[in-house]
Parts: sequence; structure tokens; C-alpha cells
Amino acid sequence: MLRTYVFLLVVLYCSDGVLSKSLIAPCKIEDGACIEKSWIAASEQIIQGIPELGIEPSDPLFIEKIEGDLSTLKYKYFNTTIVGYKNCRISDVKVSNDFKNYHYELNIPELKLHGKYEMAGRLVSMPVEGKGEFFQTTGNYKIIVDAELKVAPGDDGKLHMAIGDFKLKCYPLTAIHFDYRNLFNGDKDLGDAVLKFANESWEEVANLTQDPVFEAIITKLNENANKLLKFVPLEEFIIN
Repeated sequence: MLRTYVFLLVVLYCSDGVLSKSLIAPCKIEDGACIEKSWIAASEQIIQGIPELGIEPSDPLFIEKIEGDLSTLKYKYFNTTIVGYKNCRISDVKVSNDFKNYHYELNIPELKLHGKYEMAGRLVSMPVEGKGEFFQTTGNYKIIVDAELKVAPGDDGKLHMAIGDFKLKCYPLTAIHFDYRNLFNGDKDLGDAVLKFANESWEEVANLTQDPVFEAIITKLNENANKLLKFVPLEEFIIN
């Protein structure tokens, strides 16, 4: 999950609960190296959370509901906890000079997901049905993000950035482990067959199911980014 213009986020510190000043020097829009360096530092602060702005830590990340409404498979994840975002890295950051579009790559070494699930349909070629607890551990992932940006006056009369719609391309690079409990109402033979297929054919299963999961993750991260952008005018982190 990215409507994420997070690479432009300026890390702020708070004094007596009031947002004070930037910890990172502003960048020129054409200075990609400066912007990328600023994002790396800023992302660490966003992940840690900024309570004064209502920004919760991003690791672990909690998502109440993830829903996949696919042509051959319907699934829902409930109360999902995701661990590992703090180890992710941003690269290949590009921003358009008119502040309408941006691009970046998210590199993920590993994510661990745990929650409740409901699932029915076909998992690639295997019939599947179940409801219960699930665990999932990803391997290395590459997520390419292209997003729209919006600039508008804030309550302070200054221009502020906001994150708009986004598109993702997700590439699973190493093996993923799937563990769905209580498949087929606890039928061990049927459940074990599905899990064996899912873990042996992890790339096919990932390509089928991954987009709703990452869209939800990035959407959640963008909510945190927008909370910060609401308080930081564009002029404070972009030099004309």
C-alpha cells in the first residue's frame, strides 16, 4: 500500500508538543541525490512515529481489513499485524518539476504478516476454502510506485503537498511462506495439499494475491505521510 510522496517528507522535531523546525536541509527539485538522502532520513522518523501529529509507528503496522476481490478468488484479512517495514529501503526517486507526479522503488527484505482470514475460490489451480488464523512471511520484494501529487493552500495560507492516487508493480524475488490455518474446516489432507501447492508455487500465488495487500499497506503509510505534509509547507523543503 502507495499514494506516497514520502521521499519529500521533512523530519521534524517537537518541543512542548508543538512542531518546530526541520532536521533536514531543503532540496532543489532537480537535485535527486539530495531528495533521496532526505527521504532515507525522513523515513526512519516516520517509521518510528510522531505522536504529536498522530502518526503511529509503522513497524509493526496494523491494518484492520484487507480485501481481495479477484475473478477466481475472494479473500479477506482481518486485524493484520505486519512487521518488517523498518528494514525497507527507498531508491530510484524521481519527482516531476511541476509536482504532479513522482516515482520510486521500495525494496523489502522481509515482511511477516499475522491475522485472521476468510478465503474461497481457486488459489491459481487449487480449489480453496477456509476461515481462521493466517501467517505469511515474504522473502525479498521489489515494489515500483508511480503516484499523483496535489498541491493546494493549507490552513496557514501556504502551499502544501498531498498524496494522490497511485499505481503499484509488485515483484516477489525470493520464496514466500504461506500458512493458513483451518482450511476446509480443518480437513488436514485437503488443507495440507493446498499449503504444499502454495509454498511450492509461491511466485504464482503471490502474483495472484499480492496487490490488495500492498495497496492496503501503502495506503496506510500514505495516511501517516499526509499528516506530516499537512503541517509542513512546500517552501520549507523545496528550494526554488
